[in-house]
Amino acid sequence: MRNGITWWPMGGRIARLAMAPVLLGALALPAHALMPPYVYENARADAKSVIVIAVEKVDAPRREFGTCTVSGTVKVVERGTAFTAGQKVEIAVSCARKDASPPLGGTIYQQQETLVKSKFGRAWLDADGKVVLSQYEQLAAVP
Repeated sequence: MRNGITWWPMGGRIARLAMAPVLLGALALPAHALMPPYVYENARADAKSVIVIAVEKVDAPRREFGTCTVSGTVKVVERGTAFTAGQKVEIAVSCARKDASPPLGGTIYQQQETLVKSKFGRAWLDADGKVVLSQYEQLAAVP
């Protein structure tokens, strides 16, 4: 038992030195959603409405991350009857600045800078018109 570590064959000091790059590398990785992909796929499949909007305005929070309000006009209704083409909508979309460190979890944050510049977006919505599990996609053009 050297340096109080008996389970590590290299000994305490060498073990700490060997683990430092691994731990630092883990801290430097970007935050990603922590749910398996099938959870998000199911959310898209179960969404009551799917709409494509022409983005007219994006109000971003003053903080590093939070909720952006995306305002626009429905261009295409891909699923559901709650929305019609030409209808004005406001959608709450999770967003974060490029250098932000939002908390880990299942939320997928859209990059604020690109969201503000986006022209179109596709949203998967629940029965109340809220984005399901952060399922909002920025689009370059109407599909």
